[in-house]
Amino acid sequence: MKFALYRNAAIAVCALGLIGFMVGCWEISVSFESADSQISEPNLPDQTVSSTTLIPATTETDKIGINDTHILANRQHSTANAKNQGTLRMSNQTDQPVRLALLARQPQVKDSSNQQTNYDVPAHWDFDPQEGSAKGLILSLPNGNLKLETGDIIVAFAQDGSRRYWGPYVVGQTSVPEWNSQNREWSLVLNP
Repeated sequence: MKFALYRNAAIAVCALGLIGFMVGCWEISVSFESADSQISEPNLPDQTVSSTTLIPATTETDKIGINDTHILANRQHSTANAKNQGTLRMSNQTDQPVRLALLARQPQVKDSSNQQTNYDVPAHWDFDPQEGSAKGLILSLPNGNLKLETGDIIVAFAQDGSRRYWGPYVVGQTSVPEWNSQNREWSLVLNP
């Protein structure tokens, strides 16, 4: 009789210990609140803050317009500055995974009085270490070929937590990416 009692107690202790271990591993917490409605929270002063006190008003020079309905691939029919319009060849010669981000400039309308620079919806590509390191890879979009134009902005950054980045590069205005007139393409090589 005593043996059965000890056996049942040992099984119950082991089961509770196993449940406690699982709750601890999964970081589950159990808390109980009193059902007494007489206990009230301390009165906190009403601190409402208007959005105008937190965020200063932006000026026209601080704004960058993004038109979500304009797709990068639809830019192919634009004739604005077509002399240096071409594909992008990317070469990751680093030992880090890299993300390349592109912010493409929208073609400007000549009679526009608005001097604000508008950009297309941004796009990005991910590269493994040494991916395309020999000849490079031609980048494209899901809905068409990618054509870079002067003024487009490119930045690359490591995705391994090293906080390493390359750029920002402005196409046609910085030394990188380089224009290859024979192949009509821009070449971007990321070195360690």
